[in-house]
Amino acid sequence: MLYHINMDLFKKAELVNADGTPKLPTSPEELLAQAKQFKEKTGKPYFVQNLANEVALYTRNLYTYLFQQDSAFFADPKQVKINTPEAKKVLEMYKAIYDNGDTVKDLDYAASINAFLAGEGGVHLNGTWVIGDYNASSETAGTALNKGGYAVYPYPQLFAGKKAQYADGHSWAVSTKDRSDEENAAIGKFLKFFHDNDFDWSRTGHLPAVKAVLDSKEFKALPHRDTIASIATLGTALPSTVQRQFAIQDIIGQEMSAAITGQKDVDAALTDMESRINELLANI
Repeated sequence: MLYHINMDLFKKAELVNADGTPKLPTSPEELLAQAKQFKEKTGKPYFVQNLANEVALYTRNLYTYLFQQDSAFFADPKQVKINTPEAKKVLEMYKAIYDNGDTVKDLDYAASINAFLAGEGGVHLNGTWVIGDYNASSETAGTALNKGGYAVYPYPQLFAGKKAQYADGHSWAVSTKDRSDEENAAIGKFLKFFHDNDFDWSRTGHLPAVKAVLDSKEFKALPHRDTIASIATLGTALPSTVQRQFAIQDIIGQEMSAAITGQKDVDAALTDMESRINELLANI
């Protein structure tokens, strides 16, 4: 996940460094202060988020800022410890953003993309895969992103722990079964094609899976790769031994949504989050 930034609005909000780069927060307090300043000077919310019919974004945000606080919430892959002061800080931060009107609300994924492209907010929280489209928009006369420019960065480091942000990816898997030599050769040919054409996959914004492509001049010459390449080392996944990660993602997202939108107290949401996840893991 990345900070996709409307530089025209950041300039109006006076959140630009002397070198022309966006001024990003370094603590939760600074984030809230910058969001307040942004809204006062632009009349628009700091964040564009897809909060309707969505759980993954909430979860990815929480994981990122737990990692940055060195929280070993899955030290035991079979039992989460997420009802913690570290998690409470993250939920309270995002609840303040929501309560203060510093984010768009009630938009699904497609609507949030359209809102950002229309200049309805400063920072869109979205993945690597939209960089190509957003960069193309920034090069098209008359668009909101063309007006003042488009920038993209990893999530800012808001806590004093490990420099990290949550990342996951896509994998190809081949099931174990008896196959003919011809079938095995076809599978090998198919996967080799993906390996050999990894650069083409990465042109949209995705980070390549092949280190030689990541280090290549062609990849580094693509737009904004200088600002996002650090994700290759910042990116942190859950331990691979944690099972049912998609189901856990849904639970966390549901409880965070309830807490952030005021349907449930933060402490109650964290309590339910932890107990629901551990009940799931106990019954695998």
